[in-house]
Amino acid sequence: MSGPSFSSIQLNAPNVISSKVSVPMKEGQVIHGTIKNLFPNQTAEIQIGNQKIIAKLETPLKTGDAHFFQVTKAAPEIQLKVVTGPLSGGNSLAHQSQQLLQAMNLSKSSEMQAIIQFFIKEQLPISKEILIQAEQLIKNLPPNATLKGGLEAIQKMIELKIPMTSKMFDTLLSGKTTTGFPSLITNLKTALQQEQQLSPSQKEAIVQNLQKIGEPFHLPVAGALLGKQLQTLLNTQLPSAVRLPILQQLINASILPSEATLNNPVPISNNPALKQTAGEIISKLMQPNIENKLVVEQLRSWIQNQPLLSSSQKEQVLMNIKEGEAKPNLVAHSLVKVFSEQSQQAVFKIDSNGLTPKDHLVSILGKGMTIDSINQTLEQLTNLNKDSPLIQFRNQAEQTVLSQLDGKAFEMAMKETLKMLGFSYEGSLASGKDEVRQLASHLKPQLVELLQMPNISAIVRDGAESIVSRMNGLQLLSGENGPQHQLLMQVPLEFLGKRMDATLEWNGRMKEDGKIDSDFARIMFYLQLDSLKETVVDMQVQNKIVTINLFNDDQTIETIANKLKPTLKEGLATAGYQLSGIFIKTFAQQKMSSLWPNNSSSSKEQGVDIRI
Repeated sequence: MSGPSFSSIQLNAPNVISSKVSVPMKEGQVIHGTIKNLFPNQTAEIQIGNQKIIAKLETPLKTGDAHFFQVTKAAPEIQLKVVTGPLSGGNSLAHQSQQLLQAMNLSKSSEMQAIIQFFIKEQLPISKEILIQAEQLIKNLPPNATLKGGLEAIQKMIELKIPMTSKMFDTLLSGKTTTGFPSLITNLKTALQQEQQLSPSQKEAIVQNLQKIGEPFHLPVAGALLGKQLQTLLNTQLPSAVRLPILQQLINASILPSEATLNNPVPISNNPALKQTAGEIISKLMQPNIENKLVVEQLRSWIQNQPLLSSSQKEQVLMNIKEGEAKPNLVAHSLVKVFSEQSQQAVFKIDSNGLTPKDHLVSILGKGMTIDSINQTLEQLTNLNKDSPLIQFRNQAEQTVLSQLDGKAFEMAMKETLKMLGFSYEGSLASGKDEVRQLASHLKPQLVELLQMPNISAIVRDGAESIVSRMNGLQLLSGENGPQHQLLMQVPLEFLGKRMDATLEWNGRMKEDGKIDSDFARIMFYLQLDSLKETVVDMQVQNKIVTINLFNDDQTIETIANKLKPTLKEGLATAGYQLSGIFIKTFAQQKMSSLWPNNSSSSKEQGVDIRI
């Protein structure tokens, strides 16, 4: 369809009125415009998106009429051609789309009609080429994806100005998926164990990473396990038949030296240890030609100021320290005893150096030169204990950790999981803050390297691509728009037999100093719980005043919430926030269902979505 054309005054002319956000103008692009005002000499003010331009009309048009215009020339002056007749306020979206499809000579398939209506509604830049590409992507939509999700992915591709390829489309769709990450990890782990084209070392490195990601509390559990076993081993009141298998297992795991016996289960070690650990103090006591009094005073001061020990535990250790004299064996034995206890009683507690009781315990045993060596020692014990007759000790350790889980513990687990996944791999590599060797040990660079290998099996390749695509999609969906920032992350967690798929979406604004404005936020949690079933928590923060709407169909939840309300109020007050109220509603009263994806086809895994 041809129509009257007109030329606008250049956009940088003095009499052009424009907003801060200008509409991009490209040849062939179709845009929506409304005639706002008519002026003498056949000129008019035209509203295009958020921008107003003054144009010279070659054919009379009416004030208030809206048209679709095609850009026939973008520079030095913009020239537009009318491609549809007037779009009155009574025109439905479907009617407008039909006019545009006919004018642009496009197919009228159901996919194309859905696309053109979405583009008009969202005011996206329209061109024949983009619409045809979008139609092909939507026609090949994966079975588990929705039409709405596909259209939103296309919108993001246009906003990010990335190629409209099927690979990028699938990546964005994967990033929008809020369930199934633990399954992707489990599937890849299973496929790798059957892979014949990888060397054992390559395979083991990736499988170990997948194992660590799936079990973020494995090190705290290992620490509690070691503490329980050493505590039992040091208890001379127990029969040898109970203590001997523990001794043998710790020797087999290379945690205790081969010369360890039931009479001397923890031989003292003078191996170098991480600074500010109990192991470093013991190694100093054993050094020859050193002024003993000075070291003893350092030891006494270190114990008195150690926040990980209780007053009674400090007294136990100090009893073995005389004025200016301390026998390394007695001190080491007493430190092993108290840190074995604290590895179980204060699992997540840390001192001023970021060290936990388990770190100090391993350092006393001579295995704590670095944090990595401490963790490797604990992992050796964990791996050995899985098929051991002493499995009851592991079960007890898991229950110990479970009883101490709190917000800080989950924060630690999420940070460690994101780090091991390699979500920030590219950013860390660019900043140069971390060593390349350390970054290369994370999952994402391992999988990228794996995908470069031509001979790996299709099932391994598909599994690796699925995980990399999920992480890339989340990164593409994260970004900033002026002062508004968006960050998406997904954290697959498995702990003590429980699986959790946690998706975090943060949307917020930045203050002038570049920091997050924490006074205003919206946080949404979507949970599938064993007892309470489907639950949505909508927390809104306005000027540090917190209002919580909790949606659940269980009639008992209000009683539970009322019991916890004082604790929540106190906790928020500690952080500088005021609780306005908690409102319990059923899903019949819920007005925000569109915020959440349809989970009808999701697995039985427990899911958590966090939207801020």
